[in-house]
Amino acid sequence: MKGPVDAMFSDDNAFAESLARVRFLVNKEQAPPQPANLPGDLAVYVALRRNGERLADAWSPVARTQDPLASAIASALKNLGSASHPDTVEIVFSYLFRPVDADKTGQIFNNLNRGRIGIQLTSGDRVTRYAPTQMIATNLPFKKIIETFFAEEVKRPVRQAKPVIIRRFEAMCFLVPLTEGQPPVRLFRGNKVVLQDEVTAETTAALARRMSDWMLTNLNENGRMTYKYWPSRGEESTANNMIRQWMASVALARIGRYFEDDDVTARALLNIHYNLKEFGARKEDLEFIYFGDEANLGAAALAALAIREHPKERILEQTERRLRNTVEHLWHEDGSFTSFLIPPGENRNQNFYPGEALVYLAGRYAEEADPTLLDRIMKSVAHYREWHLNNRNPAFVPWHVMAYETVWMQTRDADLRDWIFEMSDWLCGLQVADSTVWPDIAGRFYDPERRQFGRPHASATGVYLEGMIAAWRVARGSGDTSRQERYRSSITRGLRSLMQLEFSGEADMFYISKRGKVSGGLRTTVYNNEIRVDNVQHGLMAILQILHDFSPADYKGTGA
Repeated sequence: MKGPVDAMFSDDNAFAESLARVRFLVNKEQAPPQPANLPGDLAVYVALRRNGERLADAWSPVARTQDPLASAIASALKNLGSASHPDTVEIVFSYLFRPVDADKTGQIFNNLNRGRIGIQLTSGDRVTRYAPTQMIATNLPFKKIIETFFAEEVKRPVRQAKPVIIRRFEAMCFLVPLTEGQPPVRLFRGNKVVLQDEVTAETTAALARRMSDWMLTNLNENGRMTYKYWPSRGEESTANNMIRQWMASVALARIGRYFEDDDVTARALLNIHYNLKEFGARKEDLEFIYFGDEANLGAAALAALAIREHPKERILEQTERRLRNTVEHLWHEDGSFTSFLIPPGENRNQNFYPGEALVYLAGRYAEEADPTLLDRIMKSVAHYREWHLNNRNPAFVPWHVMAYETVWMQTRDADLRDWIFEMSDWLCGLQVADSTVWPDIAGRFYDPERRQFGRPHASATGVYLEGMIAAWRVARGSGDTSRQERYRSSITRGLRSLMQLEFSGEADMFYISKRGKVSGGLRTTVYNNEIRVDNVQHGLMAILQILHDFSPADYKGTGA
């Protein structure tokens, strides 16, 4: 089945005829003639790769040549020298070069066009040109390219300085395997577009397995989890965040439980011990997570949740009790939480930390049925409902929906049900249902008209799906078939988005040389390939629940 990005390309297209010449040109053999109907302003970018590593690359000359593809390949081969023989050729046919006014660069060279169109900057005889696949492979934004060009231009002698002309250009991007019998691959933003029809029970289960493998591959022998990885560099970042690290601990325990894998469960416990050893702290009867000169409510709650959900939780029973003491210490009679223990009284991140604390406390209530704990939770529901309605933000929604669903399953409280629905209905309105121009962004949660809510992010889509599957269960449990279908549709679109973001094959890993640390991971966005642990863990925890709750028909909309 052909998707929207294939409409511009067919087997009898001139670009396809050009691709048939590539192996001949790389092997320096007699190649078929160039097609006559290529664009008149065509320029070609070629990168020779082996196992993802770029061995050499070249553009066809700025001056129009009779055969720009042959010219670019010949230049790349010359640059190759004695390097090993390539196994793949990255080819970008670039055309329709159009000038862009300097005051419109932000409008044209935005993130949605990153990886879709190319940029050319010219000053006198100096030309810098970036193809869409180059930008994806190097993880470079337009802004960085423009700033670097101008910074270098300033350094040139005054007599050489010329006005800078900025152009955009359209591009058709391909990977051509040099192995006989493997066809060229059409790329859209350095990837293949995942179609909604590809979201099935089978593909979702396979996605969960690969994402789990990424988590386990990036869990070091001492229990430390990789926090952030840069695929383009093949390097791990030194950054860290203990909220996300403890959510990874929760995810590891759930992986072990879902797949009934004792080895994973043991490694999850090792991870918990590592985090406690490196970042755990105690003051009297309070345990907390101390990082960056701070100790916050969210990290304490998620550490307690990770311990409570682990099958061997009794080993750390006293630690969990002290962490729970910290959570309850930061709760107040009006239902609010102070979000930081250190520094005292600090109260930022109210969209996150109180919800994370309530997820933990709701789980405790489901086990203990303690009326005092329920009373505290319901006071928090009342407080944060008013707070959220005065401070609307999607980040608030999934944590509170997850917590309240747990309580609703015990109480069947009608007001709680309706509040879950109100929050979830509003969140659905922020999801991109479809996009014919940028088909790879369908299913993500982001409204460009409300940028105050932050940028699109894989971890956001993942945690929203955690909230959405919880809301779906409430709709199913209360017989609200209309909302059940609304949330089901949102979930399957979100799954498509996660599949789009995954590093999963030769096509989207064409520029990755260290694939072991990347495979199964999720990009931050379709145009930013940075992998952060919460990109994976949130989506994975949602998927494990979806796999448990959905029937095969639910993925296609016939199961409600």
